[in-house]
This record gives sequence, C-alpha cells and structure tokens, in this order.
Amino acid sequence: MKVGEKLIESFWNICLLHDISTRDQLLREAIRVIRTKKFIEQHESSDKTLVTEPDKLFQLMKEWVGERELGHFPGDRDLFYKLYHAGKDMDLLEYALQTLQQDRVTGVMIVPSGIMQRFIEMCDRQHYRSLLITEAEKYIRGIVEAKRYTGPYAITLLTESYIIGRLFKTYFEPFPNVKVLQGSIYQPLPLEEKVEAILSIPHFGLKMNDDDIPIRESEGAAVSNLLPLLQEGGRISVTFPARMMFQSGAIANWRKQTNELTPVQSIYALPDGLFRPFTSVKTYQVEFGKALADQVVLGRLRLEQSKLVAEREVTIHHESFRQLDNWRIDMLLNEDQDTLRSFQQAAIPKVKLRDVADIFRGKSILKQDLRAGNIKVLNISNLENGEVILNSLETIDEEERKVKRYEIIPGDLVMTCRGTVNKFAVVPEHDGVVIASANILVIRFKKAIRSHYAQMFLESPTGTVLIQSFQRGTTVMNLNPADVAEIELPLLPEEKQLELVNRYLQEKERYKSAIREAETRWEKIKNQLYDELYGGDH
Repeated sequence: MKVGEKLIESFWNICLLHDISTRDQLLREAIRVIRTKKFIEQHESSDKTLVTEPDKLFQLMKEWVGERELGHFPGDRDLFYKLYHAGKDMDLLEYALQTLQQDRVTGVMIVPSGIMQRFIEMCDRQHYRSLLITEAEKYIRGIVEAKRYTGPYAITLLTESYIIGRLFKTYFEPFPNVKVLQGSIYQPLPLEEKVEAILSIPHFGLKMNDDDIPIRESEGAAVSNLLPLLQEGGRISVTFPARMMFQSGAIANWRKQTNELTPVQSIYALPDGLFRPFTSVKTYQVEFGKALADQVVLGRLRLEQSKLVAEREVTIHHESFRQLDNWRIDMLLNEDQDTLRSFQQAAIPKVKLRDVADIFRGKSILKQDLRAGNIKVLNISNLENGEVILNSLETIDEEERKVKRYEIIPGDLVMTCRGTVNKFAVVPEHDGVVIASANILVIRFKKAIRSHYAQMFLESPTGTVLIQSFQRGTTVMNLNPADVAEIELPLLPEEKQLELVNRYLQEKERYKSAIREAETRWEKIKNQLYDELYGGDH
C-alpha cells in the first residue's frame, strides 16, 4: 500500500470510529483539516505548540477555519487533533477520488480518465484555452491523472454539490486559472463568460419537469442548457446512452434541432462496459460544434490501458449525416457495409415494423411463480433452431384474464430481447393458453408482411446488423419494443413472400430430415461397433 493510501485509510478509520461515515461527512472533515493546515502555513505562526497541543489547534480551527461554511465539528478537541495529524499530509483530490469510489449510497459515476484525456487532446488540436467541466466530481479521476490545471487553460469546474464545491475551492486555491462554481446543468446557467470547450456526462434516463425546455430527457436538457455557453467555433463533448442515438419522437426531434443549431462534429462508440459498475448500457461520445464541419467523423474506441484509442473511423459528409433520421453509427461502422448499403439503397419499398405489426414484451415471471398450472410460459430456452419447442414449456397457475395481454397465438413471430443470442421463431398451432416471458418480444403482423418472411429477413446478415444497431445493452442484449418497431423490412409482394417462405421451409425440412437420417445411421453403426467390442457379432 502506497503512503498516500495509508494516510487516507487511517483518516477514514478515525472518522468511522466516531460515526463520521457518509460521503459528505468524510469529505467535510478532510476539507476542515486541510483548511486548518493551510491557515497555519500561510500565517507562519511563531507558536510551534499550535500543532502539538489539542486545545490550541482546536481553538484555531474554530476561530479561523470557521463553522459557517463547513458546519459544526462533530467531536471534541482530541478527535480534531487525531484527524489533523492523520490527514494533514493527504492529497485532498486523491482523498476525494477514493472516497467517491467507495461511496455506494450516493453512487456518483466516476468517469475513466481516457474521456478527459481525449477531451484535452481535442482542445489542444483546436487551440482552445477556456474549458468548462460540468458535474466535475464525475471527472475527478481524469483531473487527478491529467493534472492539466497546471497548464495554459482557464478551467471552470461546475458541481451541484456544495461540499464538492468547497473541496475543489480548497484544493485549487493556489491555481488562479481554475474557477469553481456551484450550479445545475439541468437548468439554464447564467455564466458571465462563454467558453471554448465543454465536457459533460449528464445523468442517464431522468425526466425533467421544466416546460420551457424542448426535451424532458436529462441528457438532452443538459445539452440544451449548455450550448448557449459555447463561444463561436467552440465544441461540447457529451457522453450519451444508446437510446439518445436512435429513439424516435421527441428525442428524434431534439437530435434534428440540435444538429441544425450546433452541428455534430464526431460520434464515437465507447467500449462495452466502460462505465461499470455504474451502468452497462452502450454509450457514445458525441461532439457538437459552433461551426459547420464538411465531414462528420464516426468511429469506435477501444481501451488500451487507460487510453481510449480509435480502432475504426469513417467520415460522412455533413449533408448526408443531416439526412439520417437517427445516429445509429454502429450500422455505418459495420464491416459488412456493402450488404447494408445495398439494402438501404435498393429501390425496393421498405416498411417499418411499427406500421405493419403490434409489438409487445412478455410478462415478468419469477422462478417461484413457476408451478403446475393452466398457463404455459414461453422462455428463451424454449426456442431452438428457429422453432418453438412446445413440449418443454413450464407453467404458472394464474387466471386467464390476468395474463390475456401476454398471450401468444399461432402465427406470432417471437424474438429474444434479453440474453446473449438473438433467437426467432414463428409460433405453431397449440392447445391451451401460452404467454411470453419478459425475455421475449412478440411481433403480431396485421397486414402486408408474413411472419416467416420477417423471420427470414431478421435472421439474415442485414437483419442482424439492424437489430444490433438498436441494442441498448452491451454484452447482455437489451432490446426495447419501441426500438424494434423502428426496424425496416423490405416490402415484397405477398406472392413473392410466400414463394420465398415455401422454399425456406421446404429446404429447412430437407435439412432436418437429412440430420435425422444421419443421426439414426450413426446410432445404428455405433451400436454395431459396441457389440463387436465385447464379442457380439463377428
């Protein structure tokens, strides 16, 4: 254990023994100790007994460090004396990082330092010098490791937290180029000066109640509030979850309007699991700029030690990007671009699933709910080789009327929406009531598209890429019915669909028959050979 880590642990231990245990309490007492030490150093007191006599030290703290800003000290002179000598040599920023990382109650997302590093590199390329880091505690690892506050930048650190603000002010007091402000990015920010570059990772998935903003999603609201703070020619780099990239409705309108006002400069897919344990959703780093770029750069990033390195990049003309109704860059980055492009550019008409089908997710069923009953349940394990295995369905004991909305009927197309593998099947004729579990999406076609035809397309390489582009999860799949509804299918005449389906089913039956024959022959040959092993037929 390093010296710094030992100091932090000793300080924590004293705090915890005296019921100083919440994140803000632990941070507050560290600030109090460091402020006291700074006061003593700045005033170069000739009284050398100040730090050796608990009474004098305690009195000095109460008189000069004050309790108005940090509140009442939760102990006596002996406790402060112990805390002072345990914590006076700690690095306050490193202490804050370790304390925030250990905090399981408030759960602040600590962003990997690679995000900050890429942001600084972008600022250097663009010769930006005035930077705004929002909800700065999230970037504390990058601030600790990059140490760019000693560089040529004017940095503003913004935080909603009073105590984090006090901590930053205490630490950055010797750096006149660093300003600390308290405020929320989910409300308009009346900052006096505009900046050249902003870095932000808004809270994911919160709903705002403000009627004056164009979007209720916290991620979009934050960006809408931050954009007015950008200078002409400036850029904002924001981390978004996957749904902000492709969800329709209000989010789609917000994407379009934002790209018109502050055009997208680049979008990078971040590595899977980069923000665990805080979230496992897919994330993207998007740069908007107060200047139109001829080309929008799209790419994927991979993690090399703590650095984020581009592993694939493509460019798209800004006008072509503007025509897109979503920012699903995974499709544009897909190595099988030719197949996708040929589908997207094909003259054949296309139809979105939402226009031809009803789509719903199955019922959430706990293991303890599974028991002998009258309702059968379809789960992932009951889908094999593109078919529903009816004889392996588990059951629950429930009234039919309560589960009617989850019932699947013959001809429905079912697909997995969770798990690790995409599976599809068309529901065959069956007896009794069968419902889908929450791991299954049910697609019930109303017109124009036949279920087996849709299954063929969605299982194809193009269909697979389209589905992956709507993924919200990373290693474990998480598909939302509203997102799947946006997938486009080629709209062939019904006779052509029937012809393709019949050929598909005939060839599949021939394949299964050949497999059965091969398995029967193999069993027969094996048994003959086993007989010969112990003196059977000679």
